[in-house]
Amino acid sequence: MAATPKKKSRKATSADNETILQAHTLMLGSGRDGNTIRVRKTKLLVISGPLQGKEFVIGDEEFSIGSGPSNDLVVADSTVSKRHCEISVADGGYQIRDLESTNGTYVQGVRVSSAFLNPGAEFRIGKTHIIFCPLQEAREIPLSASESFGAMLGRSTAMRRIFHIAETYAPTDATVMITGETGTGKEVLAEEIHKHSPRARRPYVVIDCASMAKELIESELFGHVRGAFTGANADRPGAFETADGGTVFLDEIGDLAPELQPKLLRVLEKREIRRVGDNRVRKINVRIICATNRRLEEEVNAGRFREDLYYRLSVVRIELPPLRRRKEDIPLLAKAFLENMHGKGAMSQVLHFDETMDLFKRHDWPGNVRELRNLLEVAFYASQRPVDLGAFLGLGRFLPALDDDMA
Repeated sequence: MAATPKKKSRKATSADNETILQAHTLMLGSGRDGNTIRVRKTKLLVISGPLQGKEFVIGDEEFSIGSGPSNDLVVADSTVSKRHCEISVADGGYQIRDLESTNGTYVQGVRVSSAFLNPGAEFRIGKTHIIFCPLQEAREIPLSASESFGAMLGRSTAMRRIFHIAETYAPTDATVMITGETGTGKEVLAEEIHKHSPRARRPYVVIDCASMAKELIESELFGHVRGAFTGANADRPGAFETADGGTVFLDEIGDLAPELQPKLLRVLEKREIRRVGDNRVRKINVRIICATNRRLEEEVNAGRFREDLYYRLSVVRIELPPLRRRKEDIPLLAKAFLENMHGKGAMSQVLHFDETMDLFKRHDWPGNVRELRNLLEVAFYASQRPVDLGAFLGLGRFLPALDDDMA
């Protein structure tokens, strides 16, 4: 038998290396105008479980997976939670995040709360194994051309993405869910969305679902008639009637009592309310914006928050990043806060501003933007001039919350 000739090995060229790198690169940089970021499209290939052999293209910035019917990928598996996990585009690539599922999310065999997905990574939910497969085709995610949205400030990619979403949906009546840690500026963004909407000249009514007693919040939301309960000496309209033509902002919506959730769902579906103690149905014309620092997907899985209400409130969802994930915005925020609180000459009273900002970027800011603002406020109460802002680092976290006017 004749021997098969050996193929000559070919030395890898720089072009080959570039191709290999490109094949593994999910973030492809900015678009030509600087107002988009380019990412590689991806698909999910199911290799075991009820959907074995099927493929699903990730076409949005957020892609939810679970057994609930409203997920982007619905897995009919009793070992999969209603809202099991979510894949989203982050600055470092595609990130998978477990939503406090019962049985966990595993990447390459390791249980994770969140992790970046490398090309070819395998992850498991319940009995279903999935391969993460980047495609050659790219897609563009739009960014705002602005470094602000009203009082909200930021030049980071994360904030410019948020500004684009806000600019797009503020002029509509879409219901908006704003999530994020305490101190990230959720209340500020909600009010700016109202100010940039056609309802700006109409009332803006804020209800804090966490601070009100359970027996009072229903009356605050829907109103009551005289004699409905002890102390109800006169008819009183609630927030939805008071805000007619305007916006109701439901802060800390995750704390809304379970017995009130179906009533809020009725408001969203029927655009009508019934005052406490009254049989009369009243039509309303309001936009609803809500916010929470809780992971509502986890509340849904635990049965503490209605899944249908969650989806009706999340028509547009905006997650504000913590300050530690957008540290490039700190100098911009600091200058704006100083000038807003202490006038145009405030910067001339600061010692070594640039060096201090380098120090600030090494801090984790557990209190987020609110901590930064509090620090700058208290630093200027000191009599020494110029002000050494670095000497107050960390103190802002322990100060009482001040009124937020930008983030």
